[in-house]
Amino acid sequence: MIEVARFADIYEAEIVASRLRADGFTPTLGGAEHAKTDPLILQALGWIRLSVPDDQAEAATARLAVLRSGAEALETPPERESGAVPDRTLPAKVTLGAALLALLAGR
Repeated sequence: MIEVARFADIYEAEIVASRLRADGFTPTLGGAEHAKTDPLILQALGWIRLSVPDDQAEAATARLAVLRSGAEALETPPERESGAVPDRTLPAKVTLGAALLALLAGR
């Protein structure tokens, strides 16, 4: 196994590993389980290490470079289809507004 990247964030490491798996690589994340248990230990462990088998290292490094460059990023957000999940932030905004009004009213 050859280390091809390190991550300070468990979520970013999991996303990149999943993307590499989808592209046919077999990555492993060293230190990921420790990070999930105790995030404060990450720095002592030397961050989360993404490794791939020796024969995949060169191709995985090239793939990571393409992903990090943003070459595959969407130029515009996708259009919402009819019947898509509605925006559910309005109830939270109303609740927050009511709480602020109650606070200002002294109740």
